[in-house]
Formats: sequence, C-alpha cells, structure tokens
Amino acid sequence: MAEDILEGASPTRMELLHVKNRLRLAEKGHRLLKEKRDTLLSEFMKVAREAGEVGRKAAAQMESARHAYAVSSALAGANQVEQAALASEPDLEAEVGFRNVMGIQLPIITLEARLRNIDQRGFGLITTHPSIDAAAAEYEKAVSEMITLAQTEQSLLLLSTEVKKTKRRVNALEYRVIPRLRNTQKYIRMRLEEFEREGFTRRKLVKKKRAGK
Repeated sequence: MAEDILEGASPTRMELLHVKNRLRLAEKGHRLLKEKRDTLLSEFMKVAREAGEVGRKAAAQMESARHAYAVSSALAGANQVEQAALASEPDLEAEVGFRNVMGIQLPIITLEARLRNIDQRGFGLITTHPSIDAAAAEYEKAVSEMITLAQTEQSLLLLSTEVKKTKRRVNALEYRVIPRLRNTQKYIRMRLEEFEREGFTRRKLVKKKRAGK
C-alpha cells in the first residue's frame, strides 16, 4: 500500500483530517468535471451534426459559384470577368460575438447581407455581360456559407480541445488522485489504530506491574 499513498503522509489525526478534506474536494471536483465533460460532449456532437450540413451547403454553393464563373468566362471572356472583379468594391463587414458553453467562448459571426443589387457591385450595367453579375451573386452566397463553415469548424476545434483537457483531468482524479487519497486515509487510520492498540497494551502492562508491587 505504501506505493499508493501520498508521499510524506504522517500517521497523525491532524494529517487524517487534512487528507479527508482533500478527498472531499477531489471527489466534488471530479463530479463537477464529469458534468462539464458530458455537457461539452453533448455540445460537440450537436455542432458536429450541424457541421456536416454546413459543409455540404458550402461545398454545393462553391460548386455553383465555380460553374457560374466558368459560364461567364465562356460567354463574356476572361478579360471582362477579370476587369469586373477588379472594379468591384471589397466591402465585407462582419460582427464577431461569442456564446459561453461551460466557460468556452464559441464564436458567433454575423455577416451583413451579401447579395447585392447589380448597381452596387461597382462594374458597368451596360458594358458588362449579365453572366458576370450572376457569377458575382453566386460567389456572394458562397462567402456567407464559408463564413458559417469557418464559425462551425472553429467551434468544433475549441470544443474538442476542451473535451480532451477535461477528460484528462477527470481521469487523473478518478484513477490517480482519489485512489491515492483513499489509500492514504486508510493507511493513516490503520496506523492510528495500531498506535491505540499498542498504547492500550502498554497501559495494561504498566497497570499489571503496579498491581504486582
């Protein structure tokens, strides 16, 4: 048992009280960490399910955007598509907030409406082929989907990291700290009982000697 007890533990009543207090705190911490782990796992699974759908939508939208680009390049020519892209004003604005899940700050990215009217894109209405405007609209939709995907993937990364960390702490308490404290408590109690028996035996011997004088 000596290998499984706390190093330097002395068999005294004060030490026994100290170990009991540490054990109580460790068991409480273990219970709270298990609750945190379970909550984080539940949230992770929820976000993971959402991520699958978000990923499919983002991939489908990017495919639509690439197809629209190919069509506009074929109809209007690569040079006109490039000129329209250079003329377009980059004005992407997003608001980043957070939601708290068991102390973890998960990002919430709110993107302003990206689907602009043709006269808001910066290139000419008359000189630009309509297919370019259609391609621009598809890419604007894709930006929104990609932002949502990035938010979801970052949430998954944060949750995964915290789940692993919490699991390690739960296992450390469950398989090392708490058993060692319990063994130490048992060891101290056994030693105190031995001391009491030894003391009782000594007192009996002293009393017997005194009675024999």
